[in-house]
Amino acid sequence: MKQGEQEAKMILVRKGVAFDDNYHDDNSRPSMPDFKYLDEERFLEVTHTLHNNAIITHINRFHRKSTAEQLEIMEKARNVYDRIHEYRYPNTEEGMAQYRCDLKLVKSHMGYDPTKWDFAEKFSEFDCDSPIIECSTENILREVREKGEKHKSGNTDLFIFVLEDEFRVMMDLLHSGPQNGCYGAFFKAILRSPFPAVYVCAWNWETQTYEIDDPLIMKFEKTENGGMVAGRI
Repeated sequence: MKQGEQEAKMILVRKGVAFDDNYHDDNSRPSMPDFKYLDEERFLEVTHTLHNNAIITHINRFHRKSTAEQLEIMEKARNVYDRIHEYRYPNTEEGMAQYRCDLKLVKSHMGYDPTKWDFAEKFSEFDCDSPIIECSTENILREVREKGEKHKSGNTDLFIFVLEDEFRVMMDLLHSGPQNGCYGAFFKAILRSPFPAVYVCAWNWETQTYEIDDPLIMKFEKTENGGMVAGRI
């Protein structure tokens, strides 16, 4: 099984959901869901926001450097990151050359490209020193959209593991109410998806652990009248 699949199933079983243990994703057809509910033709797909692959699993050139060299590079990258976002560059040929050099550094060290306005394209989880992580509800909605392209039948629910900070950002948005323009956009994106229900569950990225018995989890479920109910489960 892929990372988190069994944990997602265990979490829902503890919430009273029953699964058909005879079903499994054997790749016999494209985009097979990960699980099937018991006694109904409904399925479940499990995924993570993009950070689950951003874990350093091998020693690269950066980690072979001395601690002093690493700290120097990290400090330089932070300064460059701030300079890019504040765009502190003179409108000269030298200024543009410095800008291009700075972009190259943050891509190499953080895997981050601030020139990409598509949030999903800003990260490279591989081939960089230390991937930067940005927590946003857009990370959650990106999974809803991407998985929705693969599961269009309308009989599959989606379970998304998110960073604990992403879960908190989402809850802050939900508590902000309709006066926040992003509030309606978040619900509208889920309503437009093919998923009857979307589960959003927090996991600990740093320790690679999942809370099974008492997780932070929200369920967004469509209603027959075209609305949605949302709440902690």
